Amino acid sequence: MFVVRDTALYCQTYAPRNDRIRIRTNEPRLLALADRLWVRAAPASSADDAPRGQLEFALSVVPDREERAGVEDCERWTIEQERISLEVVGSLRLLIEFHPPRATAHVSEFLLARRPALVARLVLEAPSAELLARRGYMVTHAGAIVGPAGAVVIRGPSGAGKSTLVAAAYCAGFGVLGDESILVARDDPDEIAAAVRDLTVLPDVARLLGIEAVTEPAAVGGREKRRVDLFSTSTPAVRGARRVTTVLLGHRNRPSVHLVRLSASQFVEAFPIGEIAHERWAGDPDVLARRWGEQGGYRLDGAADLSGALRLLQQLTGLSREAQRAS
Repeated sequence: MFVVRDTALYCQTYAPRNDRIRIRTNEPRLLALADRLWVRAAPASSADDAPRGQLEFALSVVPDREERAGVEDCERWTIEQERISLEVVGSLRLLIEFHPPRATAHVSEFLLARRPALVARLVLEAPSAELLARRGYMVTHAGAIVGPAGAVVIRGPSGAGKSTLVAAAYCAGFGVLGDESILVARDDPDEIAAAVRDLTVLPDVARLLGIEAVTEPAAVGGREKRRVDLFSTSTPAVRGARRVTTVLLGHRNRPSVHLVRLSASQFVEAFPIGEIAHERWAGDPDVLARRWGEQGGYRLDGAADLSGALRLLQQLTGLSREAQRAS
């Protein structure tokens, strides 16, 4: 598929929470993309001080062939027990291996030059999320928005309106960790982080929110969607937050929007409604439900009323109070 360019290697280690990712590449532009995702780790003072079992990424930028696909609907993912692979015909090839934990990728010069945010998502964010979710983190099917008080996790089954609500919150000034999945630290489940920091909505939602002009086409789960550009404002600091509470999405079309406070037992009982198979590949959502349930949580009914739902989320995150102080 690719002709590999013979060139000197660049090497840099990054420090997501409680882990290390070492990237070896022939292209410093890939390290510049990684700098927008994670903090660089201080180099080890000696070989004995080097971290053991770090994630290894070997990433190459290669010359182009004549065909230049590189569009998202050409992504071909293959998921196996010990590995995940991706091919974007003519532009990208990625292999994620779990034992030992590593990612190998070849990316065309054309794709890197024209779509750097896409390259960052496919060869940096996606493999790191898959590997970290089998180590110090577990993955949960939820979105997360961030205000001055911290993050509110928003969970519900597919089609419940997570992405729509997260997108509306983004337009209202909230920070966003993602709309479909987040990482939760195993040793401290109130410490959450972006998996793939992504936000995609249906075209009619993009029009409703008035953001269609600042989105691009995206094919997600076989459906035509619009992707909001979150990478242009990406820094390591906006990829993690402390959880304030968790909101489980209830009846979307209730005539009035309101939050229902859930006891620990009610929260644990309702939490599995949003479960997907991916959560159990290397984790246990039942354990997470019990840990988060110790502090209770909320059910949000009537979220079709986006303005009303946002007012309630502002109360949970302190965003409205922060805006009042700023004014």
